Amino acid sequence: MANEPVNLHDAFFKQYLSIRDAAADFLRNHLPQTVLAQLDLTQLELVKDTFVDEQLRNHFSDLVYRTQTTAETPVAIALLFEHKSYPDEWVNFQIIRYAVNFWQQEYAQIQADYATTKTEAKKTGEEPPSKQRTLTPILPLLVYHGQREWKVSLRFARHLTGLEDPKSPLAQALDPYVPDFQPHFVNLTAMSDAEIQGEVVTRLFVLVLKHIFERGLGGHLDEILALAAEVIRQPNGMAMVVALLRYLGRAGIQLDKDEVAGKLAELLPTEGGILMQTMAEEWIAEGEIKGRRAGHQEGRQETLRAMVLRVLHRRFTTGEEQFQQIEQQLAQITDETVLNELVDAALDVLVLPDFVVRLQKVIPTDV
Repeated sequence: MANEPVNLHDAFFKQYLSIRDAAADFLRNHLPQTVLAQLDLTQLELVKDTFVDEQLRNHFSDLVYRTQTTAETPVAIALLFEHKSYPDEWVNFQIIRYAVNFWQQEYAQIQADYATTKTEAKKTGEEPPSKQRTLTPILPLLVYHGQREWKVSLRFARHLTGLEDPKSPLAQALDPYVPDFQPHFVNLTAMSDAEIQGEVVTRLFVLVLKHIFERGLGGHLDEILALAAEVIRQPNGMAMVVALLRYLGRAGIQLDKDEVAGKLAELLPTEGGILMQTMAEEWIAEGEIKGRRAGHQEGRQETLRAMVLRVLHRRFTTGEEQFQQIEQQLAQITDETVLNELVDAALDVLVLPDFVVRLQKVIPTDV
């Protein structure tokens, strides 16, 4: 499998689509009408639990919503967003592992709920309610925006020896007995700019992802900043634009800093200075990390811890108490590989709580 870590592209993708209205509009513009007719997107709800196992954590963005169908008797359905910035031939294997983890947790909850209600019914002498015997359907969406053409088959069964061709005699004979599915594929790379539709947030999100690997955003900087100026007036708008600028500042797309500053000041006279400071901090932090990693051979652990804290201080404003807690937790980590990963995480995350979550997962349990 490809071994690209959860990175700044994943962080930007998750930051935007974690906003319910943005996710709903993205779905409205990228799902088939036959599917949309079955979904009540006004009931969309972000699932906070994670269903990604530790081996998958570096491959999977883990962004899931639940909603209800439009049927007379609605049923729940889960929508799984998976994002790739490179062609990954094993993505369907990752998705099916995710689905099994999701269903395992759901099954365990069904069993626990039934045991509780059965015990309560026994105490009162009532008949226990019927046991739930079905699991939530999962609709996977694969969103791709990489530089290379996606040529990987989206069928899961192609991973099974002899079943790569669905028309082969073996594939047809075994068809009733083997699992097969494919995610709904949203290929932003192959999409023309004219095909980008939706509310301003969706258009900004898609346009940035589509052109993020092009030098200077492929000549779309003016359009992107103009859309950002509209987004900033909306609920959650400032946070979304800050996330955008952090993404652009870290993506290595060779933007002219003075040009960006001038355009921000022109479009947003009040907020432009603050926003440009955010972007400048990304460039400064990136440069410092490169220099300090190259220049220190001794005291590596302490240097890496100091780098993490310095980047976090530059990028985020929060209480000193939280930074002290992070410093204490970093002191427990002696593995240089883990510390290097935390340096990258400090640069990549778009909000401080995401870094704290990553830190909690790598603190040694035997300390």
